[in-house]
Amino acid sequence: MRQMTNDTTTLNIKEHIILRNFWEYFVTDDDTGVPGVFQAFVMGDENELGDVSEEEIKPYIMLRTKELNGVMPAAGWKWVEDAKA
Repeated sequence: MRQMTNDTTTLNIKEHIILRNFWEYFVTDDDTGVPGVFQAFVMGDENELGDVSEEEIKPYIMLRTKELNGVMPAAGWKWVEDAKA
């Protein structure tokens, strides 16, 4: 897990998903309480934080990883450890 910040908000990111349309999902560790639904910061037509149905995006997943060391943060965000350097 890595922390991603935009200087006003910090999110705990546990997974990164890219869809075939190149939308990126930065999955947080927040529990939605709904099976099959997770919270993510989504970079798509708009950048927003919200609940995502895994079943809805599953057919379109191109890449999926929990190894976040090689992943760039979302646009306008930075990894917390990079912010301290």
